[in-house]
Amino acid sequence: MTYFVRIVDKGSLSAAARELGKTLPALSRSLRALEERLGARLLTRTTRALSLTEFGQQYFEHCRRILHEVEAAESMAGVARGDVQGLVRITAPLLFGRLHVAPLVAPFLAAHPQVQVDMQLTDRVVSMVEDGIDLAIRIGDLQDSSLVAIPLGQVGRVVCAAPSYWAAHGKPPHPLDLKHHNCLTFRGLNQERGWLFRVADEERYVPIHTNYFCNDGAALISVARDGGGIVQMMSYQVAADLTANALTSALEHCAPHPLPVHAVYPGGRLLPAKVRVLLDEWVSQLRAVLGKD
Repeated sequence: MTYFVRIVDKGSLSAAARELGKTLPALSRSLRALEERLGARLLTRTTRALSLTEFGQQYFEHCRRILHEVEAAESMAGVARGDVQGLVRITAPLLFGRLHVAPLVAPFLAAHPQVQVDMQLTDRVVSMVEDGIDLAIRIGDLQDSSLVAIPLGQVGRVVCAAPSYWAAHGKPPHPLDLKHHNCLTFRGLNQERGWLFRVADEERYVPIHTNYFCNDGAALISVARDGGGIVQMMSYQVAADLTANALTSALEHCAPHPLPVHAVYPGGRLLPAKVRVLLDEWVSQLRAVLGKD
């Protein structure tokens, strides 16, 4: 069962054999013996790729769930012995992870030397099941009801620009006036549709004029800091610049409702002890950080 799951996860027999430290013929024999015992084909094999059969997909999902339960049980025993161990896979939004999650890693690893952390920082929402993610930090309303969510706080949107830009162009008194300004567009928030504001007691997207699109928040803020235009960013993304007066805000009275921030993990199974210990230490620290934003 373990070999089969690893073959599927790695996408090839040869890659799985290398990771498991087995020869390719030995792993092929193990897979064939499993299929004979089950009386069903699990994988369709070609010279180029492996694909799961319909039964193979169902069996794979059951196997992965069972192995997760075994891992959680063994990890729980480790907590009782005081030796939490294993790999924790985490994902978080790029800049939020860089600013607020990454600083938590070193103290955690120092306290738990048998734990390894694999962190993916991306503004793309990854599939926790397909990518084998143990814990994710999500900003915004949650779409997947199968996830267990722990509230951490909330973040607002802030419209801001460099003082030099405001001095040259003036501050817009109303969101509709943004069409007369240059707005720098962040692809990570679907800003191609416009910017979200609260207008006449309802939230709606307001058209903007732009000459710069970017999928990296830090790069976008850098252009704004240099006087290139106006940005609408999450509060945590520009907090330091606002404090330093490198950027100053506008349209505060029209800001949309804040977005919730959660730590989420897959439901329907025992939470591995390595993840539970991490949550016990990180949740309070992240709540304290978000309370300042």
